[in-house]
Amino acid sequence: MAHRTRKRLTKTELKKDPINEALLKGMAYLQEHLKQFVVGGVLFIIGVLVVQSLIADARKQNDECTARYFLAFQLYQAGMDELVRYGDVQGSMGHMQMARSIAGENYRTFPGKTAGRRSLILASKIGIMLRLENEVIPELQSLLASDPGEELKNSAMLHLAVALENRGGGNDLQAARELYSSILERVPEKSIPAWESYSGLSRIDYAEGDYNGARENLESALSIISDTTRYVRYQLSRIDMASGPR
Repeated sequence: MAHRTRKRLTKTELKKDPINEALLKGMAYLQEHLKQFVVGGVLFIIGVLVVQSLIADARKQNDECTARYFLAFQLYQAGMDELVRYGDVQGSMGHMQMARSIAGENYRTFPGKTAGRRSLILASKIGIMLRLENEVIPELQSLLASDPGEELKNSAMLHLAVALENRGGGNDLQAARELYSSILERVPEKSIPAWESYSGLSRIDYAEGDYNGARENLESALSIISDTTRYVRYQLSRIDMASGPR
């Protein structure tokens, strides 16, 4: 079978070839705008490097913030261990104060990071234990004003309520009551925050002389967690004695 010979394009046909025309136009456009392409490519590379640098810096900040939070938490746990297991009040106080300092500084350095916000809540928890309510209350109010997210908001509200309850001056008890009630509307009925809120409301009711309310709220708390510790039995006995014969 004879092979067909390919017909060569004439110069006129070559000029009219659409593929060839597109290639020629593309080369002409590239030569005309070569400088812009080079500058654009350089800017693109610089942009990529800047973005990569920002991502690396953000990761480094996240790692640093998280590491500081865990350091503060480990110091807090060490302080609690010394207090509960060994009764070493002085050693516990030293660890607690160091943990509060590190946690507070972590929040001030990284206020927008989740671990930074958790650090402030940890610092507040320790501050409440150290009876530093006048420092803790504005710290938590500032955190709540920054809209920290639902989970952290509930925790911040709960700690703020406890701090206000402990301070107990002026309108503090009413403000604490409102916070506890608001938490109960926000969290699951049988959750730990609900238990803590009912317990707080019971304490406030007792402080204000509403012994029936104190028992009712304490029983609501006990329906979530059946706490039979000596302290809870003491609370129930105290409420019964204050309210008289039932």
